[in-house]
Amino acid sequence: MKIILDVVLEENTDKQDFLDSFDSETEVILLNIFENIPSVIAVKVEESFLEEFKKDPRVIASNERLEVFSTNLPPVESMTKNIISLGNPSPLSNGSDYAPLQFYLATDQIKSNLKIGRANSIYDDANSISNATYSSRWTGKNVDIVSLEVGPVSGSLVGVHDTHPDFDDLDNPGTSRIIPMDWTGLESSDNIQVSSNSCLSSHGMGVVSAAAGTISGFAKKSSIRLAYLNTIGEESIPGSTIDGPIEIINSIISWHNSKPINPETGTKNPTILIGEYQYLQDRLYPVRIDDVQSITTPDGTVNRPGVSWGTDFTPFTSRNIIPFQVNLPSIGYEWCIVLPSQLESLSLKTAISTAWDVGITVINAAGNNGGVYVKNAEQTSYYVTLSSATLYFINRDPGGALITSIINSTSGFTGNLNLFKSYGPHGNEKGIDVGAAYNSEGLPIVDGYSNRGPGIDIFGYGSNTWTANPSGTYADGQWGYFSGTSCATPTVVGMAACMMERYFYYNGSWPTPDQVKQLLISNSKTILKSSETTTWNNVNLASSNIFTRQGTIGARIDVGYSTNGSIQFEDLAGSTRKRGFFDPDDFEGNKTKQIGKRPASGSTYPRKTIRFSEVSPSDLYF
Repeated sequence: MKIILDVVLEENTDKQDFLDSFDSETEVILLNIFENIPSVIAVKVEESFLEEFKKDPRVIASNERLEVFSTNLPPVESMTKNIISLGNPSPLSNGSDYAPLQFYLATDQIKSNLKIGRANSIYDDANSISNATYSSRWTGKNVDIVSLEVGPVSGSLVGVHDTHPDFDDLDNPGTSRIIPMDWTGLESSDNIQVSSNSCLSSHGMGVVSAAAGTISGFAKKSSIRLAYLNTIGEESIPGSTIDGPIEIINSIISWHNSKPINPETGTKNPTILIGEYQYLQDRLYPVRIDDVQSITTPDGTVNRPGVSWGTDFTPFTSRNIIPFQVNLPSIGYEWCIVLPSQLESLSLKTAISTAWDVGITVINAAGNNGGVYVKNAEQTSYYVTLSSATLYFINRDPGGALITSIINSTSGFTGNLNLFKSYGPHGNEKGIDVGAAYNSEGLPIVDGYSNRGPGIDIFGYGSNTWTANPSGTYADGQWGYFSGTSCATPTVVGMAACMMERYFYYNGSWPTPDQVKQLLISNSKTILKSSETTTWNNVNLASSNIFTRQGTIGARIDVGYSTNGSIQFEDLAGSTRKRGFFDPDDFEGNKTKQIGKRPASGSTYPRKTIRFSEVSPSDLYF
């Protein structure tokens, strides 16, 4: 391998004689003789001959050609808005004058002498601050974001993306960054969007706003696309088709693989896929606590002390198993653990892993039904052994009785059941799972409905996030508050897109999905607080109202509850304390250093500048 050198020669050295003194096949060849610069030439020197070449007495200096960068960083984009987390702006006000609390909580840029948040005044001083300016040179430019939603699209939102201010192109005003798609191989009208110019549901609008809104999201210059699952009820409609998650992920992989080279960057744009769907399988089977014979985890097994666990439930809570008061049919309230479905969709997880392996960063909403889970590879290591137990089933139909018995055998169920199994997209090692946390500076805890546990990679910003989600008559009617892990996930997606753009600028290549995951976690803040729903070492009767969840009864499951958002509690249950954070500035502490052996070819030739803040020690090579 030959290395390019710019060489300064002794004055009056004959350049041709100098070159003729070397073997052009194995030592040195001419690259440029520089007729107008008498003492300098450019040559290619074989790497094995480099040291000997530098010792030649005619060579005063030889400089390797390093990659150069523009002296200017990308331009800074700024906005001045009212940061808001609660309350109804006047119907006559302009909704685009407001922005969500994530710009306050997720950066160190906006300062205030107040604690801001959606919690009550015990924890936060105010729900909003006025005229706050957020600026960033990192806007997710050239990153493609696709949200995988549950259909249908909304007939009232046809063409809205063309005119809504949150989706305007900052570089080309009047042009929308939302791109309707006719997804290859998909047949639902929700996924054939070009001719109808219809690609938004109210939910999907909130999602892409929270991630990439010109006003509401971090990734203000990312491109935006949506695809829709249609799997419920269509079987009974003659001539209908079903676009399930496998079909859609397959179509997105095809689109990702066939992207053209972006002439601005010289490479294909990266893709972030947002998993905005759940299966409500995380809290499904209540089991009375005293029917649990033993609990097994990787740390060992703990057995029931006699015929009852008594009033000390810490053997459960210390293992991230949260008891609930459940209103059982013909019995009344009993302390129970509520187990997930014992099934999993291996086909879905395989599709997600395949997308990850081809370079698509998959970021999943963890779900809203109060589940606790670990990653897939660990799930079979956590289980309870039951003895003569009656299993009950949580009916997910909000219009029906919530709890109905599905086992009537007098002998009951005896055996092992998994504690932390996950059916849907969350739980995959090849993915980034996002839980929802309070939009609060004074009370940074898990949103009560959010799934949680060791399977969560990072938390985003949930309830009371201001987005282009037309959920009510807020301001001018084009805006509203969004919530759920559906909202928390795109807040993290927006940060990820910005970090990817920054990484590309300094490294000349897009980060892999694994590197994006590392960037999100390493740049997060360990800020979530522990908050117990009740005192678990001496619990009261199940019929007693003993909970401390903010504003509502927590850890109680009754007739009329829906599992989407209504199973609520505050315990961390083994969750990470990391909440998404993005510092948009290149602060002075982020120095750069040339590291690593020179690449032989490719976009990183001859050498790249790497930021130590964006790599782990294991990534450094010398």
